Amino acid sequence: MKDKRIVDEGAFNGGRAQTTGGLVVDEELSALVKGVLAEVARVGLAPNSLLYYRDCCRTVTRFCQAQGRRRLDEDLIGRFLLAMDVRLNRGEIGPVMRSSLEKTARAMLEFQLNGEVRWRRRRPQSGVLPFYKTVLEEFAASSRQELSPGSVRVVVGEARQFLRFLDRAGRPLEQLAVEDVRGYLVEVRPRHTSGMGNPVWAIKRLIRFTNRQGLTHLDVEGLLGKVGPRRVRVLPCFTTDETTRILAAIDTNTAHGKRDYAMVALALSTGLRGVDIVALRRDAIDWHRDEIRLIQTKTSAALTLPLSVLAGNAVADWLLNGRPDSAAPEVFVRLKAPFVKLTGPTGALLMARWLEKAGISHRPWDGKTFHALRRTTGTRLVESGAELELTAQILGHGRVESSRRYIALADTSLRECCLPLDGWACSREGLR
Repeated sequence: MKDKRIVDEGAFNGGRAQTTGGLVVDEELSALVKGVLAEVARVGLAPNSLLYYRDCCRTVTRFCQAQGRRRLDEDLIGRFLLAMDVRLNRGEIGPVMRSSLEKTARAMLEFQLNGEVRWRRRRPQSGVLPFYKTVLEEFAASSRQELSPGSVRVVVGEARQFLRFLDRAGRPLEQLAVEDVRGYLVEVRPRHTSGMGNPVWAIKRLIRFTNRQGLTHLDVEGLLGKVGPRRVRVLPCFTTDETTRILAAIDTNTAHGKRDYAMVALALSTGLRGVDIVALRRDAIDWHRDEIRLIQTKTSAALTLPLSVLAGNAVADWLLNGRPDSAAPEVFVRLKAPFVKLTGPTGALLMARWLEKAGISHRPWDGKTFHALRRTTGTRLVESGAELELTAQILGHGRVESSRRYIALADTSLRECCLPLDGWACSREGLR
């Protein structure tokens, strides 16, 4: 009989399991728990986070013991996640806990396979059947031959939701019918307030693909021939006074402020998307030439931009005086352990912090977001008289048409285009 160890109800201390008042755990499972928690402690997570992931480990080990298993594998993790989905649907756990449990289980499996685990952001698995997962992978590979990486993510994401819908409805893909497509579009309509262009486009591409593969036989062109036009709002940019107030409001005496100031200054001076600023690597900055060279996340196209004095000084101040000691290649990292690349709604949180201090009113959906800094740069370029081709090149647009929207925001320049009404006689005639 294998030796047993005691996993204490309290926190692990220095990677050692306590020996009183706990849950009896098999030696092999205990080693996995210790490995994961040692990594959690190594990256510097707070004590409460140690307790949190300790509890997640205990949930995984209890499930393994209930299944009579001493080792993890993909099949066991799959059954564990199905059980956690049942708890989620019952309201016993929330989506964050569900995601944390999956992250913990996969970290334990990684330690079992490799003898070590690297703490990183782990996205939940697709949640589709193995057959559907294969279809998605082949669909993504086919789409990459025609679409940009950003568009591939859109169509594959929509396709994944559609296949999940079929799975929930108990409808095999080979029996796909018009009613299934219509039912899905009706279900997702409330989530797409700006129009159904993306879902319809993705479903058409998916069904064309499955028709070619012989998996379905549905006339998608006749079914989804016409879609209502997408409702496009002309969102505002910031005025010069507002951008000045935002920069002045940021407290650069703190590490938090140094990081946020550098990100805002970069956005205003380069027009980079927020996702590219978050992903900007230290080796992408050429300090000798005052240039930034990067591959855009949305388009995968190379882009070279000048680094202004304002943005360069702000980034240097952050790197030298604010950035934690971290091996992460990205310029901007978390200020709390683990000191890794920023994730989540970074731009939204940044703007929420400083718009109020700058005295700028902000309501949901009013367009005053981090992306508005990019719109501001594009608008200023148009107002300065820059050609649309140059504006598109600086902003990294693949098409000139994408830059035309900034004409609508350049109201000062538009006023100069207005025809005078002098000499036009105005009269008012009553009804006869």
